[in-house]
Amino acid sequence: MNSKKGVIFILIIGLLLITGCTTGKTSTGVIGAYSTCYGDETQMITAQFADFAPVSSEENPYTAGEDIDIEVILTNKFTKDIEAGMVKVRLTGDSAIDSIFSGAQEVSADTLYAIDTQTCLEETTEVNLGPITYQGDISTPINKEITGLYCYTQPVEIKAYLYYTADSTEIGTNLPAGSNPPSGVQVTQIDQNPVDVDAGESNGEMRFKIYLANVGTGTIVPSLSDCFDYREASYREEFKLNVESAYNIKCPEDVALSRGEKTDVVTCLVTGIDSTNLGARASEITITLSDFAYEDVIPSTTIWLEPS
Repeated sequence: MNSKKGVIFILIIGLLLITGCTTGKTSTGVIGAYSTCYGDETQMITAQFADFAPVSSEENPYTAGEDIDIEVILTNKFTKDIEAGMVKVRLTGDSAIDSIFSGAQEVSADTLYAIDTQTCLEETTEVNLGPITYQGDISTPINKEITGLYCYTQPVEIKAYLYYTADSTEIGTNLPAGSNPPSGVQVTQIDQNPVDVDAGESNGEMRFKIYLANVGTGTIVPSLSDCFDYREASYREEFKLNVESAYNIKCPEDVALSRGEKTDVVTCLVTGIDSTNLGARASEITITLSDFAYEDVIPSTTIWLEPS
């Protein structure tokens, strides 16, 4: 074999070795349970006024006294069905005042079917809030803004991880991307200590912190029956917290978010950790946020009116 062929042969062998190593490489990181169809979504349900109801323009206005169809399109981004009656929708502002627009209704939606996690296809649900009728006298064409709110209740389950290890260097990612389902109420961070085992003891304990926040544009209210109520400036958003894992975990049950930043931090204690079964393996925990409803704004739409 001449020198040139020898060099080529060595290069080919080297490339094959590199390719083989790259192909066989696997990731040891944990993966978020909800990372299939979306990233860090902050809306479990989206709402918008239908393009076809109401539909008007300066060139094609409604006539004063004419029925105006109003429909809202709801889309479920969640991986579970949201049952009938668990979502309410209503109009607000002038469109909810009988002396300006008559006929506005508060309506509960039918079942919102879950997103298909295999294809990421979403189903929509229509809610009919009208028709409404403009009651004012007008002598020239005008426009009016149609506004509304929607409110729903659904527990939020976060899939996170703890590491039962006495070595701080073995603590991995506690909250990978996709740990939260799409929701305005989320766990934003988890910090844990190593397991503390006293000499001669067979069991250890470990503390960790859960950071919680309302990261959406809406407001947390106590229940579905409290949706659309007036709230004072001193109002604080509250809900319940529960954590389940392989070991016994004690956490504060009640969460009250700060009024300004809408955040809170709770400290939890894990007890009865088997000191003979420690290691760098990730152990899943389920954090459930419940006993609340979430109220949010429907992006407004504008209609045009002309004298009858």
